[in-house]
Amino acid sequence: MMLMWVGAFVVLAGFLPPSDPKSSAQAIADMYIDNPVAIKLGLVISMAGSALLVPFGAAISGQLKRIDGAKALADTQMVSCALLSLEFITPIGVWMAVAFRADDRAADVTRAIHDLGWILFMTVIWSLWVQLVAIGAGVLLDRSANPVLPRWYAYLSLWESLMILPAGLVLFFKDGPFAWDGLFGIWVPLVTFALWIGASVYCVHTALSRQIAEGSEPGRALEVR
Repeated sequence: MMLMWVGAFVVLAGFLPPSDPKSSAQAIADMYIDNPVAIKLGLVISMAGSALLVPFGAAISGQLKRIDGAKALADTQMVSCALLSLEFITPIGVWMAVAFRADDRAADVTRAIHDLGWILFMTVIWSLWVQLVAIGAGVLLDRSANPVLPRWYAYLSLWESLMILPAGLVLFFKDGPFAWDGLFGIWVPLVTFALWIGASVYCVHTALSRQIAEGSEPGRALEVR
């Protein structure tokens, strides 16, 4: 997912760094008109990459379910991650609609729809917040001698649940650090989210590799039952 996003959303579509919230309607319209193919292709690939959040969430849930008392939190995490996938896909679909007819509508309408996409992309963070808290709580429930996931990953998840909160405030700012192109509006939430994704991959991969070596990976455990 991360590779597809960097290649498509950043390089092809050129949506990072974000457009300036104070940009004129014509400047936003010209952005779509001048690069129609790259933007459309980038958005299509980004949407496909967003769907990969679902197996990512399933892998985390597979580990959380191995912790006594964490099954409900594992299910909460999984549903929240599935919603997060849709919350990435929805604003991308909005931007697709902008790109589809950008050369045949008034510039102020293009900017309004473009704004809608960014506001959806930045402010719909609450399912991610629930996911992070569920993971943190689930990992902290593990009191076994050899925990399924390390406790530092729980604290990282809870820390990240705080780091994303400024993204929910971009509706109130058109400039400054809390705007959708500002330090706290996008860069802190986005960079820390990427770090958390990397840590999640590492922790789940390490745990699953250990379980495979022990012969106790989730699929085999199910067969034994």
